[in-house]
Amino acid sequence: METSGKIAVTGASGFVGRALCLRLRGLGYEVVALRSRHAGPGGFDADTGYVDLAALQGARAIVHLAGEPIAQRWSEAAKGRILASRRDGTRALARAAAALDRRPEAFIAMSGINRYGTRRVEPCDESSSPRTDSFLAEVTAAWEEAAVPAAEAGIRTVFLRTGMVLAPEGGALKKMLPAFRLGLGGPIGGGRQRVSWIALPDLVELIVWSLRTPAIAGPLNAVAPRPATQGEFARALGAALGRPAFLPLPSWVISLLFGQMGRETVLGDLEVRPQVALSHGFRFAAADLPAAFRLVLRG
Repeated sequence: METSGKIAVTGASGFVGRALCLRLRGLGYEVVALRSRHAGPGGFDADTGYVDLAALQGARAIVHLAGEPIAQRWSEAAKGRILASRRDGTRALARAAAALDRRPEAFIAMSGINRYGTRRVEPCDESSSPRTDSFLAEVTAAWEEAAVPAAEAGIRTVFLRTGMVLAPEGGALKKMLPAFRLGLGGPIGGGRQRVSWIALPDLVELIVWSLRTPAIAGPLNAVAPRPATQGEFARALGAALGRPAFLPLPSWVISLLFGQMGRETVLGDLEVRPQVALSHGFRFAAADLPAAFRLVLRG
């Protein structure tokens, strides 16, 4: 894909979306930020299926990041919103892309590493079998299935199976930093569960790279090459901040505070490898946690 033209982005107000739009504009792209839950010009609404086709006309690609936040207690109503926002929003955008007179070259849709389940003994890469053994696994399955209309229309479709995104302005790291800065951080749930993560700058560059690399289609694991255990993660973050990180947070506390959401996310155990990115030459700026914390916590 040329380093110019129009890119439509949903979820542009989130911490990933803001960083991506800034990077795309810096590279010379015209960015159109579609407004979620907006049934008017420049908007799309997952609840009704509305998409402003005029906003998509002439777009070289669509990057779909929007969705109901995962980090909340999962009542049945919240689970319904999480599933519907991803499934229905993705389906509406994929159908809209397929209906355009001039279809975009690429449809990049956010997904998650829970497409491989919540816990697995063996490491996973894009060739690993998917699972539907948890709520998030079911969500990611429906999420990716909803993009089929774009793929069937001949649009190159990429599923960004994303791990924990490290950035001080959002996600899990933002919630951890206050305690760790006070020296009150430590390993969660025994410290042995594996964490598959990616620094925000690498995620942004991976999205840009996937836009520009025609060979990339289907699942793309958006994780760093070196996953870590919860214990290793805590020690690396403590070292980056110059603080001790030895106070454990037991599994039962996570379950008490966050319920099923905590058990599937914080207490999940997945070692996921970015085999497709590595085999096609993508280079991570932060391949390990010390490098990642230096990158995202600088200044």
